[in-house]
Amino acid sequence: MDPVQCPSFYNIGLHPLVVPTYLGGNVGIKVNDLYFQMRKGLRQGDPLSPVLFNIIVDMLAIIISRAKAIGLFKGVVPHLIDDGLSILQYADDTVLFLDHDLDQAKNMKLVLCLFEQLSGLKINFYKSEIFYFGEAKEWESQYSNLFGCKVGFYPFRYLGIPIV
Repeated sequence: MDPVQCPSFYNIGLHPLVVPTYLGGNVGIKVNDLYFQMRKGLRQGDPLSPVLFNIIVDMLAIIISRAKAIGLFKGVVPHLIDDGLSILQYADDTVLFLDHDLDQAKNMKLVLCLFEQLSGLKINFYKSEIFYFGEAKEWESQYSNLFGCKVGFYPFRYLGIPIV
């Protein structure tokens, strides 16, 4: 495959690992001295799909960590967690945390767009919700317009746990 046709994986060094898996051909995987052969590529429902998805989504946490390191935004509660909390991920659920700062929010949106370009995954902002605390509630419309998310209301459930 030509790098121009698959720039996102090629630029981050995953091109030789990922492209043969999802385009087809023969792929052999060795797990605990057992070999698994795939002949038609990766398909929805394939047991390898979640593993590949997690490898790619972990890249979002790395990109956010690097963006924090160069000062594009800060995490919340830095007195409890080194460098502050910016992201929580579980399977395909992601929660992002930001202080009330519209410039930092713009930087986070750019990071999310960068992740979409690099990974080829699309973030569904229309299905996402944004929650506000304190002074940020007065800026609700600016944040909602920036991210294209609807405003979430309390109480809600996250991973089956009620959040009030």
